[in-house]
Amino acid sequence: MSGQQDVAEKDFVMPSLAEVRAEAGTVDTRAVLANGVDAHPVESRPAIALALWEDTSISTAELKAAAEAKCAERMPQLHTFVPLYTTNHCDSECKMCSMRKGNARMERKFSGRDEIIEQLEILYKHEGVRGVGFLTGEYEDKYTRLSTAFRIGWAIRTALDMGYERVYFNIGSMEPDEIDVLGEWIRAEDPVTMCVFQETYDRGAYTRFMGKTSAGVPKADYDRRVVSFDRWLDAGFRYVNPGVLVGLHDDLSSEIVNLVAHGAHLHQRGAVVDLSVPRMRPAMSSRDSTRVDDENYLRMMSVVAFTCPEQRLVLTTREPQEFQDEALGLAGVISPGSPDVAPYRADSQARNEETTSQFLVADLRRPRTSSAGSSPRARR
Repeated sequence: MSGQQDVAEKDFVMPSLAEVRAEAGTVDTRAVLANGVDAHPVESRPAIALALWEDTSISTAELKAAAEAKCAERMPQLHTFVPLYTTNHCDSECKMCSMRKGNARMERKFSGRDEIIEQLEILYKHEGVRGVGFLTGEYEDKYTRLSTAFRIGWAIRTALDMGYERVYFNIGSMEPDEIDVLGEWIRAEDPVTMCVFQETYDRGAYTRFMGKTSAGVPKADYDRRVVSFDRWLDAGFRYVNPGVLVGLHDDLSSEIVNLVAHGAHLHQRGAVVDLSVPRMRPAMSSRDSTRVDDENYLRMMSVVAFTCPEQRLVLTTREPQEFQDEALGLAGVISPGSPDVAPYRADSQARNEETTSQFLVADLRRPRTSSAGSSPRARR
């Protein structure tokens, strides 16, 4: 068998929703809740997740309590990382995002070396956080993509050398040569997490929001995006963070099935997996009309957390403080901060200006006063 075929066999393939639904019909949901997933049920994780999500005889409160019991076994119970946007330039045209290229009202900004170091020092020395996440847009031109990989690789190395214990990066889909350039800055064992949210696993919804063709719109390349984690693992790295933007696609059942299946695939490949399920937030000049209410959102988080207990859910300050407090027991990672470019100040609240931010957050408390900081079992 050729090496090319060997690689292809390791790539994620979305399950058939019809087959998962048929399998979910065989799941004894009450038994699963009573025994927990560590009892090694014969059904797949996607089938268990779908069965729990759709079984209306089980309340969200029951699901949440069962999931919290599973999550409470992890130590530390919570990690923290703070997002650091290094630019709001982007070549994509995502309808739900203020950073999209065609948004003429966006004031474009770019952080150089000194500003990135200054931001890292503020977060490390003044806020006491030990996790940071670097973000950029996604770009069409190959030279720009490679340059971005180099620049963010340098930023990651700078953060690790400064003493940061966890580093995330979200710079769009990545091809093997781009991973090679970024990877020159880090070792395989370094705690560096690739974040590539699929936004939605439904191809139709993805096309509606991200674009019909990837010509000139890099994020519209669905297939390049969904295999980025497999390319990261192929290169010898192991920390990954897939996710969906909750509310982008109306069929939450299919989103749950595919996200859980993706996480299971990556886990089986030896990855350390975080899962993200952020809700859509208001963004300037964007289409942001789909909503998921608190009850359904909390149920979705509970199902995913219960089904994938070793995969930490990321909770961000997109959500108001009251919801964070309600959902904190389901999360394994909390990410307080701002989606503005270089927004942090040592003596004041972070900026979140409409004209420069990707979206507006609900909670702008300083990272050291976030929910994670109030938990004795949290590591900031």
